[in-house]
Amino acid sequence: METAILWHTGPLIDDVEIAQVHDLAAAAEREDGVAALSEQPLLNLREATDDVVHLLTWRAGELAGYAQVDKRGEAPSAELVVRPEHRRHGLGFHLLGSAADRAAEPRPSDHDHDDRPHPGTETDGEPARTPRPPLRVWAHGDLLAARGLAARAGYDVVRELLVLERPLDGPGAHPRPVVPTDLRLRAFVPGDDDAAWVAANALAFAHHPEQGRLTVDDLRARMREDWFDAAGLLLLERDPAPGEGAPELVGFVWTKIPTGQPDSAREGEIYVVGVVPSAQGEGLGRLLTAVGLAHLAERGATIAVLYVDGDNVPAVRTYERAGFTRRAVHVQYARPTAR
Repeated sequence: METAILWHTGPLIDDVEIAQVHDLAAAAEREDGVAALSEQPLLNLREATDDVVHLLTWRAGELAGYAQVDKRGEAPSAELVVRPEHRRHGLGFHLLGSAADRAAEPRPSDHDHDDRPHPGTETDGEPARTPRPPLRVWAHGDLLAARGLAARAGYDVVRELLVLERPLDGPGAHPRPVVPTDLRLRAFVPGDDDAAWVAANALAFAHHPEQGRLTVDDLRARMREDWFDAAGLLLLERDPAPGEGAPELVGFVWTKIPTGQPDSAREGEIYVVGVVPSAQGEGLGRLLTAVGLAHLAERGATIAVLYVDGDNVPAVRTYERAGFTRRAVHVQYARPTAR
């Protein structure tokens, strides 16, 4: 069967198209037991940027497959999903191939307003094009079908994102830890703290391919989500010496409790824990993790989850000491680069 894949840059055309993608993702999650699209691609559905490409294909009058390529960051990344009843007909393979083609194209933001490439090394008087890094593709849950598709397309595992969890036994089991006397813990104030948080986050995650490049606009997009609670974003500040100015934001813990959960099984997430480089090595990551667990327990969460890169050994050890165990793993694939 011929596969027609339509694509356009962001945002999606209208609320109907956005609803179709959400419906497709929900159908796949019911089948697979894991969300097919992560938070950032869902936020990107409304993002007005030419650096995000949406790929859609229909069969039998319904959206059968969707892929998204995000060209921002050091390497382009993609996520894709196929409706369960349209699987095993090569649709995922065609979507992946089309996504790789879109990822290899020049990024619109790499051009000036007159559509010329930014200055670079010249060859025979013409600006040289810097080749795009190979596409990286997320497979959530490390499902057998995703492994098969990756093998068929010649993709190898390049990154693992661990999903860790631990039970919460109520506020009494997770009291708020004592904060050192030179530090102060307080809730985030929307509007007042936006820029300071983005700056601290960029320092804390300078080498992280996604988290470290969040902007104020990215922060505010998350603040518009129904789960956002400013009281769940806690900032750790160091008091200045007398006469030396304002407190320094040295770390933070951001928690997330999705809405619509039953009280008997409320899952809360340690969404982000960050410590700026100048304060690392002081045990603040452990302190902030304990603060996050206490906050989730106070808000009635019965299970805590978090995401951490598998090769981030210090962070994994910190979370294991806090009682977390592995629930699942998300895998990122890429084609080997030619030597």
